[in-house]
Amino acid sequence: MMNKMLKITSILTIIALIAGCSGPKERKAQSVLDTPEYHYAQGKKFLDNNDLGNAQREFNEAKSLKHNFAPAYEGLALVFLEKKNFKEAAKNIDEALSLDGDWVPAVVARGRLFSAQGKYEDAIDEFEDALDDIDDSEAKFDKKQVKMDALYHMGTAYKDWGKYIKAQTTYQKILAIDNTNMKASNAIKKLAEYQAAVAGQSPELQKIARQKEITRADVAVLFVTELPLDKIFRKSTRQQQVKFKAPEGGIMKKPQKPKPMAATGTATDVPDNHWAKSFIDQALEKGIIEKFPDGSFRPEEKVNRAEFAKLIEHFLVKAWDDPGLETQYFGSMSPYSDVLNTSPIFNSVMVVSTRNIIPGMEDGTFRPLQAVSGTEALNIIRQLKSKF
Repeated sequence: MMNKMLKITSILTIIALIAGCSGPKERKAQSVLDTPEYHYAQGKKFLDNNDLGNAQREFNEAKSLKHNFAPAYEGLALVFLEKKNFKEAAKNIDEALSLDGDWVPAVVARGRLFSAQGKYEDAIDEFEDALDDIDDSEAKFDKKQVKMDALYHMGTAYKDWGKYIKAQTTYQKILAIDNTNMKASNAIKKLAEYQAAVAGQSPELQKIARQKEITRADVAVLFVTELPLDKIFRKSTRQQQVKFKAPEGGIMKKPQKPKPMAATGTATDVPDNHWAKSFIDQALEKGIIEKFPDGSFRPEEKVNRAEFAKLIEHFLVKAWDDPGLETQYFGSMSPYSDVLNTSPIFNSVMVVSTRNIIPGMEDGTFRPLQAVSGTEALNIIRQLKSKF
């Protein structure tokens, strides 16, 4: 009997140990604010500000307090989606819905995932399912906000799909819910800019238009394909090459880049199979963009508004054979609250903004460190081209 009891006790102990190891141990809350719901809300705020690191940390904090908390997995899915890690995004969406099938924000996240993968029809189906399920869901979330989120991303999917009328109609549905929604208003405005940017463009340039940021490789493509360089520079009496130099001074506290070297030869970091190699080679040959001293081109390096302004200023100086343009606005007052008239980019900013090539913002700023989107880049090039 004693042996039998010992065996039973051992079996129960093993079962208890297995049960204890079946999932991660949840930590105890350290404050009244240390709750899964609070961390999830904070994570969403960080996501809105594109602070992916802190967003991921907050969602993991929520999960550490309650391992089966579906919203935490939905939040993590959005972080991975922004990082273009589609596999992990899908995994976390599935986990969220397996834990709570009523968590509609996860259905919206799946629609966003499909849209990012170019599966627009599947994305629209997910958004429609989400909109159908919101009112009947028993999960606790802001139904009005989730409905507007679903409509916003649905509109964006339609836009990327090339269905512009449906995109505009979908964005307008958000304003019917909340006529003060600036996100929807801006989306409608950007949709018009996007349509202007992609009108008559090749499929390759339409892809660039959908990018949130452009790179030096993208700039090479745009300058070579969109501007009649031979025609423009035949007009220049000096027949000098146009050279895009990295700014010699720090731009708005941004670390200074090495001064480029002469634009000759093939870049050391652009292999033969690089998608933009032929365009980069042409840009180097014509001197539109220069290599760096180490012989690299850095094709994936992002370009911000300040750097694009410097590029275009230099282009205009050479194209119009007017060196005085480089100092035209010295001593002038700055109309922008974020660009001092003593800044090394001030003259460049004034050159492009006064000619409406790169206009300032409605709030009186220029936002020099803001990344140039593909849509913005195409419209900037179109404005530059109109000057010739």
